[in-house]
Amino acid sequence: MIKKSILIFLIPVLCSTSFLQADDGDYHLGFRIAPRVSTLGGGLEVAKGLTPWFGLRGGVNYFTYDYNGKESDIEYDLNLELKSFGLFADVHPFKQAFRISAGFLINGNEFSGRGKITGTSFEIGDRTYNSSEVKSLGFDLSYNTFAPYLGIGFDTTFGDDDRWGFVFDLGILFSGSPEASFSYDDSGLNSSQQAILRGEVEKEKKEIQDSLDDFEFWPVLSAGLVYQF
Repeated sequence: MIKKSILIFLIPVLCSTSFLQADDGDYHLGFRIAPRVSTLGGGLEVAKGLTPWFGLRGGVNYFTYDYNGKESDIEYDLNLELKSFGLFADVHPFKQAFRISAGFLINGNEFSGRGKITGTSFEIGDRTYNSSEVKSLGFDLSYNTFAPYLGIGFDTTFGDDDRWGFVFDLGILFSGSPEASFSYDDSGLNSSQQAILRGEVEKEKKEIQDSLDDFEFWPVLSAGLVYQF
């Protein structure tokens, strides 16, 4: 599915360059590289103008953050990891810095947590358990691997021969609502109790998933420097 989507995106773009060439005039359509910071993490993009009003970009993003703490008799470790690869087509309607962008990201963003029970009792669903029965809990949130993108922005070097400039983008990533999954150590329970616990965990999962279903979009705000060869 992902390979097919990439081909569908690339083939018309590559074919069109053979007959969409405009009179470049004084336009400088250089190769550009842009380190940047965004709501997708730290990133690096490469870009090339193909005509005075059209160009292609590709880039990678990465960010990770870990947090350890204790609350309500639970010691927990939280991990946020943002990682993605994107490919974009940019239309410059005024043959200047402003651009309208469409593309996609191969999205590996995820959020996970692990908790060790240190207190005497706690609730899962409608039942109460103690730390000798359920020794640890965990969760993972993941997103659609293929995520379309639509946005606007500008690149001050596009069409000019300036070496250095600025880039800025504002857009929406259609990442789909995050998918929740849960894990736990129920080695302190017998088989019938484990079956009951699975039902209680499913109740909790459904409530959380219902809340997450509203978050289908990931806002993208990005800015950085650009160097043009």
